[in-house]
Amino acid sequence: MVEVAFANSAAEAEVIRMTLIAHGFDAALSPAAAGYPSIDFVEGRHVLVRMADEHRVREVLRKLATGDGGKPKETPPV
Repeated sequence: MVEVAFANSAAEAEVIRMTLIAHGFDAALSPAAAGYPSIDFVEGRHVLVRMADEHRVREVLRKLATGDGGKPKETPPV
Protein backbone atom coordinates (compact mmCIF):
# COMPACT_ATOMS: atom_id res chain seq x y z
CA MET A 1 0.00 0.00 0.00
CA VAL A 2 1.14 3.53 -0.76
CA GLU A 3 -0.08 6.84 0.64
CA VAL A 4 -1.87 9.07 -1.87
CA ALA A 5 -3.55 11.60 0.42
CA PHE A 6 -3.45 12.99 3.94
CA ALA A 7 -6.39 14.36 5.92
CA ASN A 8 -6.44 16.24 9.19
CA SER A 9 -9.40 14.24 10.51
CA ALA A 10 -10.76 10.72 10.26
CA ALA A 11 -13.97 12.07 8.70
CA GLU A 12 -12.11 13.91 5.94
CA ALA A 13 -9.96 10.83 5.26
CA GLU A 14 -13.10 8.69 5.06
CA VAL A 15 -14.61 11.01 2.44
CA ILE A 16 -11.47 10.70 0.32
CA ARG A 17 -11.45 6.90 0.78
CA MET A 18 -15.10 6.57 -0.21
CA THR A 19 -14.54 8.81 -3.24
CA LEU A 20 -11.73 6.55 -4.42
CA ILE A 21 -13.88 3.48 -3.85
CA ALA A 22 -16.64 5.10 -5.91
CA HIS A 23 -14.08 5.52 -8.71
CA GLY A 24 -13.32 1.78 -8.58
CA PHE A 25 -10.17 1.72 -6.46
CA ASP A 26 -9.42 -0.26 -3.31
CA ALA A 27 -8.54 2.25 -0.60
CA ALA A 28 -7.79 2.07 3.12
CA LEU A 29 -6.99 4.44 5.97
CA SER A 30 -3.95 4.37 8.19
CA PRO A 31 -4.75 2.87 11.59
CA ALA A 32 -6.31 5.15 14.19
CA ALA A 33 -4.34 6.00 17.29
CA ALA A 34 -5.50 3.28 19.68
CA GLY A 35 -6.70 4.60 23.00
CA TYR A 36 -6.19 8.23 22.06
CA PRO A 37 -8.91 9.28 19.59
CA SER A 38 -7.98 12.98 19.81
CA ILE A 39 -4.52 12.15 18.48
CA ASP A 40 -6.07 11.31 15.08
CA PHE A 41 -7.08 14.94 14.70
CA VAL A 42 -3.61 16.18 15.60
CA GLU A 43 -1.69 13.64 13.56
CA GLY A 44 -4.28 13.16 10.82
CA ARG A 45 -4.97 10.05 8.77
CA HIS A 46 -3.35 8.75 5.60
CA VAL A 47 -5.31 7.37 2.65
CA LEU A 48 -3.67 4.30 1.16
CA VAL A 49 -4.11 2.48 -2.16
CA ARG A 50 -2.42 -0.40 -3.95
CA MET A 51 0.91 0.56 -5.46
CA ALA A 52 -0.30 -0.53 -8.90
CA ASP A 53 -3.15 2.03 -8.71
CA GLU A 54 -1.10 4.96 -7.43
CA HIS A 55 -0.66 6.83 -10.73
CA ARG A 56 -4.33 6.56 -11.73
CA VAL A 57 -5.51 7.49 -8.22
CA ARG A 58 -3.31 10.58 -8.15
CA GLU A 59 -4.74 11.61 -11.52
CA VAL A 60 -8.31 11.23 -10.21
CA LEU A 61 -7.46 13.22 -7.07
CA ARG A 62 -5.83 15.94 -9.18
CA LYS A 63 -8.88 16.21 -11.41
CA LEU A 64 -11.21 16.34 -8.40
CA ALA A 65 -9.10 19.07 -6.80
CA THR A 66 -9.28 21.18 -9.96
CA GLY A 67 -13.05 20.75 -10.26
CA ASP A 68 -12.84 18.41 -13.22
CA GLY A 69 -14.74 15.71 -11.32
CA GLY A 70 -12.30 13.00 -12.33
CA LYS A 71 -14.25 12.29 -15.50
CA PRO A 72 -12.82 12.43 -19.01
CA LYS A 73 -13.64 15.66 -20.81
CA GLU A 74 -16.05 15.39 -23.69
CA THR A 75 -14.90 16.71 -27.02
CA PRO A 76 -17.32 19.36 -28.32
CA PRO A 77 -18.92 18.53 -31.67
CA VAL A 78 -17.32 20.20 -34.69
